[in-house]
Amino acid sequence: MRLRTEETANPKGTSAAGTWSAAWTTREIVVAAVLSVAVGVVFWTWGLLYATAFAAIPFPASYALVGVWMIGGLLVPYVIRRPGAAVVGELVAAFVSMVLVSQWGAAVLLSGLVQGVAAEAVFAGLRYRVYSTPILMLAGALAGVASIVLDSFLYGYWEAYSIGSIVVGAVLVAISGALLGGVISKLAGDALAGTGALSGLGISRERNRTD
Repeated sequence: MRLRTEETANPKGTSAAGTWSAAWTTREIVVAAVLSVAVGVVFWTWGLLYATAFAAIPFPASYALVGVWMIGGLLVPYVIRRPGAAVVGELVAAFVSMVLVSQWGAAVLLSGLVQGVAAEAVFAGLRYRVYSTPILMLAGALAGVASIVLDSFLYGYWEAYSIGSIVVGAVLVAISGALLGGVISKLAGDALAGTGALSGLGISRERNRTD
């Protein structure tokens, strides 16, 4: 992650030569950190519900609820719009939820990394220029599928369940990642941008261009 100061940053996200810059400003780092911590609290709360109120939901149906854990890797890049934002958002949020006591322990960090990288791949594939609702949904879906693939190895799904059940779980978590992850991140980001609190960041620059 390269850093540039607010004084040298071009408000349109381009360098002096007119090319798009991948460098983060200090403000972008601070906002990303604040959002990631807030999402981490959401992760922790959702984890408590998953282990209590939702505990009776069997596999693979339980994966219809997993999409919430993709928000860190979607909301942060939607707001910041810099390389690495999805990985940072998901990993920091996972760390916060683990520190607040997660029943899954350090495995949460591995999940956060895998989900963040999967979402990051979508934004990177579009050169960090497209953050529409369909793209956020695609990133959430891919992150969701990556999560169940990882879980299948971590928790022995390959031995405990049939391939068909795991495939159904993958479909459910893809839909969940798209809706509970992608759509909610879009709505949350737009709501925050509407307050003016995100002025000067990537999400607000796009809104200003389209107004």
